[in-house]
Amino acid sequence: MTEPQVSAPRLERTYAEAFPALAAEARPVIPAASRVAWVNEPLAAELGLDAAWLATAEGLAWLTGSGEDAPHPVALAYSGFQFGNFSPVPGDGRAHLTGELAGDTRVDLHLKGSGLTGFSRPGSDGKAPLAAVWREAAIGEALHGLGVPTSRALAVIETGEQIYRRGPRPEPAGILARVAASHLRVGTFHYAHMNLSVEDRERLVRYNLQRHYPHLLTDGEEAEPQAKTLLRAVAERQAQLVAAWMGLGFVHGVLNTDNVSISGQAIDFGPCAFIDEFSRSAVFSSIDRQGRYAYRNQPGITQWNLARFAESLLDLIHEDPNRAVHEATDVLAEFEESYRRAYLRVFAAKLGVHLSEGAPAATEDDVAGLIEATLDMLEAASIDFTGFFRALTETEDPAHLRLPGDSQVPESGEVSLAEWAARLTRVRELTGTSEQAACELMEAANPVYIPRNWRLEEALNQAAAGDSTEVLRIIDAVRTPFTRDPRFADLEDAPASSTGFVTFCGT
Repeated sequence: MTEPQVSAPRLERTYAEAFPALAAEARPVIPAASRVAWVNEPLAAELGLDAAWLATAEGLAWLTGSGEDAPHPVALAYSGFQFGNFSPVPGDGRAHLTGELAGDTRVDLHLKGSGLTGFSRPGSDGKAPLAAVWREAAIGEALHGLGVPTSRALAVIETGEQIYRRGPRPEPAGILARVAASHLRVGTFHYAHMNLSVEDRERLVRYNLQRHYPHLLTDGEEAEPQAKTLLRAVAERQAQLVAAWMGLGFVHGVLNTDNVSISGQAIDFGPCAFIDEFSRSAVFSSIDRQGRYAYRNQPGITQWNLARFAESLLDLIHEDPNRAVHEATDVLAEFEESYRRAYLRVFAAKLGVHLSEGAPAATEDDVAGLIEATLDMLEAASIDFTGFFRALTETEDPAHLRLPGDSQVPESGEVSLAEWAARLTRVRELTGTSEQAACELMEAANPVYIPRNWRLEEALNQAAAGDSTEVLRIIDAVRTPFTRDPRFADLEDAPASSTGFVTFCGT
C-alpha cells in the first residue's frame, strides 16, 4: 500500500535563477475561498504525486506557490507577433510559474488565471473564467489521449470569485494548474533578442537544448552553431505537431509566436476546437475575423512563426548576416519538407495506407492525390470529419460506407463515393497494404471520441453553474479515444446542428 504523501514535493527554479531578466517575481492572488475542484489523477500518478494530497489545503498551497517553503513564483517575460503585429512585452499577464518539478523529466508547474503581474494589460483583472479553465483541461486530455505532445491540466481550482467577460452577467472564476515540458516559447527569444546580451542569449539557447534536446548537444570545431541546431530541432517538432493537428481536424485558434513552444508541445488552449462538418476554412475564434489561423493556414502560419524565430537567432547562427540568413532559410525549407512527409503519413494512416519511409516520389504523389480527393469530398458535402474516418475504419466495403447514424455519404462534387473507394483500393494495392495492415493503421489513427464542440460547450456551462459531472464524463471518454465504450455512446457524433460554433479566449 502506498504511504500517504506527508510533505510538499520540492520545486526548483533553474530557469528563473539562470535568467532573472526573463522572469519577474510575482505572487499569485489566491482568494481565501479557493478550493481544488478536480485533480488529474492519471497525470498526478505519472508525476509521482498523491492526488488525494493535492486536493487538500496543503496541496492547494503547493500548487499555487503559497506554501511557506515554496520558491517564489514568477511571471515569464516574452514578446510575440500577435495576429501578425509585434507586441514587445505581452509576457505572463495572468499566469505564474510556481516552479519546476524535477523527475525523470523536468516539467514546469504553471498557473493560469492567477492574478495580476507586472506584465498585465491595463484594465485587466488577471483572472480566468472557470469554463475556460475546464476547456483547457478537456482539450489537453483529449490531445494527450490522441497521442499529441501537449501541456496538461494537473488541477482545476475554483476561487469563489465572480468576473465579467461576456455580456452583463458575471461568471465564476477559476485557476488552471498545468504542467508542460516548459513554458518557453518563440516569443521568449524575441524578448531576449531585445533585452539580453549576446552571451546571455547563447546561454539561453544552450539551456533550451539541454532541457529539451540534450541528444543534439555537440561540441568541437565541426559542430554547427547551437542556435542553428535549436532552430532545426524546434522546426522539426513543430512540423510533427501541426501535421498531427491537421489529421485530427484540430484548430488551435491563436497561433501567435508567443503560443509556439520551444519544446514542441501544444500550449494555450483558448479559442480552439475540433472540426465537425469539414471545411478547410474552419475558424472558431471570435477574434480571428480574417481567418488568419484557420485550419488550412496552420502549416503556413507555423512556418511564418519559425521565420520570426530565426530572425531572433541570426547573429548567433553566423557573424556574417548574409550567411546567417542563408543558413536559416535552409532550415525553414527543411520544415516545409518535414511537414509534407509528416502530413502524408498522418493521413495515409487515416486512410489505411502504409506509406513506407523512402517510398518513390510517384507513390507519394498518388497518396497525396488520394488525401486531397478525400478532403474535397468531405468539404463538398460538409461531412463530419471524425465520423467519416471512424466509419471508414469500421467498414468492410468503402464503396458502401455508412456514417454514424447509419446515414449514407452525401453525393456532392465531381467524384462519387464508388469512384473514390476504387481509388482508395488502387492506392492500397500500389503501396502493398494488406487488409489487416489497413485496419491496424486506421484503428490507431481514427478516434471514436473527440471533445465535440456543442457538447463540450454545454458541459462547460454546467460546470460554471456548479455541476462538473458532464465535463468530467467527456474527459473520461477522450482519455481513451480509440476504444468504443457504451457509456459514451452519445458522445460519438456531433449534435444534429453543429454549425455556427464560436469560441472565446477568456481574457
